[in-house]
Amino acid sequence: MGIRTELEREFDYDIVDEFLDHFDVMTEVMEPTIVALENDKKRREKIDELFRLFHNIKSASSFLKLERIHLLAELAEEMMERLRSGQSEPTPEVVDWLLLVSDQMRRWYDEIESDASLSDTDPRILQIPS
Repeated sequence: MGIRTELEREFDYDIVDEFLDHFDVMTEVMEPTIVALENDKKRREKIDELFRLFHNIKSASSFLKLERIHLLAELAEEMMERLRSGQSEPTPEVVDWLLLVSDQMRRWYDEIESDASLSDTDPRILQIPS
């Protein structure tokens, strides 16, 4: 029994299915949006878009009690808030870190979709750029 089966036992099938549909779309657009941070003209727009993505993932994963996903989304949302407020810049290190987050989110989507267990968080993600 995997994580999807557990979710469907605790929550209505439609809620789980809708979460997966949205999680799929969000993880698909995440990487190209992160890469686009390098474009000065669209940077502000992309920062705001990523903030909303991580915020939505954080909220939905919290509701579904997906703690690992919730915690990583919260961490990424905090990074995006630092970028929004000007406390940090989208340096190559920040972009690389966000790409690790994106890869991890996509891996978790695939694991939920295939009814596997959620893998551990990539330890490199714990090395948060300043």
